[in-house]
Amino acid sequence: MKTKGLSFAHFIVAHSVSATALAYVLSWVFGGLTPMIAAVSLVYSVFRASSFTRAMRNSLEWRAPGGVRPWDWGELAVLAFVIFAAWKHFAWLMPSVPTAGTPAVTTLSLTNFGDLPLHLNYIRALASGMDFLPLNPLFASEPLRYPFGPNLYSALWECLGFHTIGHLFLTGMAMTIATLVLLRELGGVWAMAAFFLAGGAVTGLGEQDWKSLFLSVWITQRGMLWALPIGLMLLMYLRSHLSGQSRLPQKAVGGLGRMWGMFPFFHAHAFVVVSLLLFVLVRYDFGRFFNWSRTKVFLSRFFIRNRALYWAFAPATFFVFYSTDGFSRSSVVRFKWLWTLPENSSLTTILDWAWINFGYSVGALLLVALGLFLHERFFEKESTVEGSRRIWWQEGLIYVATFSLGLVVMLAPWDWDNIKVLIWPWILAFGLVGRGYLALAERRPSWIWQVVSIVGVVVAFHRGAILLTESWKHPQAKSQTLWSLDQLANAETVLLKVSPKAIFAAAPVPSHPLSYFGRFRVMGYPGHLWSHGIEYGETEKDLDDFMNGTADWVERAKKLKLTHVYWGPEEKSKWGSAPRAWQERLALVAKSGEHEVYEFKEAK
Repeated sequence: MKTKGLSFAHFIVAHSVSATALAYVLSWVFGGLTPMIAAVSLVYSVFRASSFTRAMRNSLEWRAPGGVRPWDWGELAVLAFVIFAAWKHFAWLMPSVPTAGTPAVTTLSLTNFGDLPLHLNYIRALASGMDFLPLNPLFASEPLRYPFGPNLYSALWECLGFHTIGHLFLTGMAMTIATLVLLRELGGVWAMAAFFLAGGAVTGLGEQDWKSLFLSVWITQRGMLWALPIGLMLLMYLRSHLSGQSRLPQKAVGGLGRMWGMFPFFHAHAFVVVSLLLFVLVRYDFGRFFNWSRTKVFLSRFFIRNRALYWAFAPATFFVFYSTDGFSRSSVVRFKWLWTLPENSSLTTILDWAWINFGYSVGALLLVALGLFLHERFFEKESTVEGSRRIWWQEGLIYVATFSLGLVVMLAPWDWDNIKVLIWPWILAFGLVGRGYLALAERRPSWIWQVVSIVGVVVAFHRGAILLTESWKHPQAKSQTLWSLDQLANAETVLLKVSPKAIFAAAPVPSHPLSYFGRFRVMGYPGHLWSHGIEYGETEKDLDDFMNGTADWVERAKKLKLTHVYWGPEEKSKWGSAPRAWQERLALVAKSGEHEVYEFKEAK
């Protein structure tokens, strides 16, 4: 089962990355995504992924018996529980269900209320054949610099006519299974639980914040569906290869290099953190940090003889350069001391913060790690003691230092986004404990090690498991309405008469009907724009002035470069329903219910 699971993980990650890379290049060459480009990309990537999977399988089969151990009952329990949770949440990602009024498109997770329309907007805009390099559908005055790799991969299936709910569900389930398998490879049940069952000490869904990584990161942040498995593969396989602990064939190294190069296109923050961790961990594996001869060998191995870096350097540099607008948006990187805490925090506040966010997790981690260390210190051979001391007091400190750095260095405007930085040392630290117990069980086989490990996991992560169990109960009652079907029907009626390349002035709300249909707006939801580092203040003022019908509304419209105006319930709620000057002069090109579309021809 383990070999098949790993092969599946390697294949699905390689397939999605390869298909996205080829589709990006072809769409750029031919001016936009087409069904032919989508089909060619998906079919071609099957062969590329198969070749990579065979190379990885051949390189892993010779490892020691501990490397091909069967799944234990604790790992299977976590696997089954998380897969069921994923099935519930991805199945309820955006179902159409009856409500008190009219049937509506809903989502089970409240935190998905804003993110899902954003990603759906990108997916359907890309699938419509928008010009490449694409404009930002939420801010049409500039290119789309957000890492839209996950959305482009979904757009391939959308472009071929696959149902949106279906391909989002299957993608989510496939990446969940792949990540579970890779986390098991990293550190057994400890690593699996550290991400999927994290829950702090919260008692209700309203307090989840970042504590339940499954609910707040995995289900809502589509980039993490790729960032986590790609990062794990780099940190496990490429680290081992560069450190000389294993030898990967050229095809495997090339495949990992291409994933590394495409990484910032899927998740820029994770690319930065994983690349830095990979550099530090490989240097650590060479031993004796302050020995120049070892450092010289390491630098040669990492920068000169690293074939993966040859594959990764050009695409990674391009995507980082492009997404940061030539590094001009580097100002979002800044120092903010203990950003997770409120200002002027007292000792009581800090202790409450630590308890709510971490619960029993860190305590259980430290106790189990200490127990493992003491056992090896007093009951194992001296050679093993030295290895144990090296693991716990050096590699462990690397993860503590990285986590601490993530508490003071911000990589995004929104504080919460830095959680995606803290995830990596968090998972790696628990994976370190997991590997320690697996190694101990191999050296001194006994059922006691598995029992101790499972008890530790239960103590550390039972709150997260309870939180997940609560999250899927009564989904129809908990689901948040995104769009009513009547609203979408009226919107579709008017939009059928408007070019897919139209740029709309519309209300900047997260769940606007234009998001559902993948249309362009002069300005979307400010929360998304701000978190992406986009300066929107002037555009927001111009949009307000235009929609309110000020005397210079024509000049405002030209400045915004809009082609159409969407006037519906969201617009009337924000700006009022009184007649506007532009409504008398612009042509009404479509109307259905309360939804109207006006054309502004002077922008051409």
